[in-house]
Amino acid sequence: MNLLPLAARHEVGIALPRHWPTRTDPDRGVVVEARSPVVPPGGFVPTLVLRAGPGAGTLPDGAETEDEDAFDLDGRWWVEYLRFAHRVSGCEVVGERWTWHLDDSRVTLTGSVARVDYEDYCDLFEDVAATVDITPGVNASARGSAPRDGGRW
Repeated sequence: MNLLPLAARHEVGIALPRHWPTRTDPDRGVVVEARSPVVPPGGFVPTLVLRAGPGAGTLPDGAETEDEDAFDLDGRWWVEYLRFAHRVSGCEVVGERWTWHLDDSRVTLTGSVARVDYEDYCDLFEDVAATVDITPGVNASARGSAPRDGGRW
C-alpha cells in the first residue's frame, strides 16, 4: 500500500495496479496519478487520479451524472460515489469518483476510461477504491511510512 501525505494531519494509503506508471504531485491538489500502460480499443488511456484538499472533486465541464450514491463508511467517513460521462477530444469518457469527506478536507479517487472500454475497467476502479485507507492524525513523513512502491498488485 502506498502511504502518501495529505496534510500534516492525514495520511492516505492506496494500492494501484502494478504496471501502471505513476506521477506523484503532478498538479496542485493531485496526490498521485496512475495511467494504464495499454491503450484499449476506445483510444482513451484509462487513468486513476487521487486528489486531496478542500476543493477536490469538481467535475469536468459538460459532465452528466449517470449514477450516484452516498454511504457511511464504518462510522468514520462519509463517502459519495458518482458515475459521470463527458467528452475528451471527441471520445465519450466515463468517470467513476469516490469522495471521502474529512472534517476539513476531501479526498477523491477518480477512474476514467472510454465508454466502450468501461466494462473492462469498472471492477478494477472499484477494487482500487476499496484499498483507500485514510489515517487521521498521522504525519506521513514520520518514521514507519511505507515505501511508495509498496502498494502494487
